[in-house]
Amino acid sequence: MIIIFVALVLILGTGKLPGAARKMGKAVNEKGILEYVEYHTVIYENGNVSESQTIYYDANNTKIGELISEYSFGPQFGSYDFRDIRAQHQDGAKVAVDRIRLYRKQSREADIEETYLAKEENQIVGQGFHQFIVHNLEQIAQGEVFQIQLVLPSRLDQYEFRIRKRKINGDTLYIRLEIDNWLLRMFAPHVDAEYDLKTRHLLRYEGISNLEDAAGKHKKVTITYSYES
Repeated sequence: MIIIFVALVLILGTGKLPGAARKMGKAVNEKGILEYVEYHTVIYENGNVSESQTIYYDANNTKIGELISEYSFGPQFGSYDFRDIRAQHQDGAKVAVDRIRLYRKQSREADIEETYLAKEENQIVGQGFHQFIVHNLEQIAQGEVFQIQLVLPSRLDQYEFRIRKRKINGDTLYIRLEIDNWLLRMFAPHVDAEYDLKTRHLLRYEGISNLEDAAGKHKKVTITYSYES
């Protein structure tokens, strides 16, 4: 399923702050059992995100994955390299002036596959998804719906999605990411995220994990985040 691979795009962030920002995410499965922990570091220069790193550890504190991103072409276009250590899977994107290179390596023995997409204004690449939400948080809260092209290197393609408000409860904005086509939307899973409207922090994520578990499956997880002061 396409949604299996969109979990990559919702796992970073604080708002635009100088220096480095750090947070931790704890991912639990539907039974409430800890699957893994994420440690995030985001680097800002002149108030804009420039680099980010996510390291994943399992419940035994063994490193199981990493995600390295950089934002030379702006926060919406996050060039990145993702590695799932247990599954021996790798994918990523390299953004250039007029095109985006997508690549993947599906196992240790597999060859690297790649393709190119023309760069367009409505595309979102990698961690740029979170940055896009933070930048447009007020518009989403007011009910604006964004149609985007979500670039998924793990599928060597891009797909039409939409970002919309579900509700607001106090200072918490509930957002849904879903396939834009109404018919496909009836059958496809979705991703839900919660943002603090005051701090612009991502508080919670619920959807399919981008990491495979020890059995080789992409489980549905709920990730809650805590931030370094």
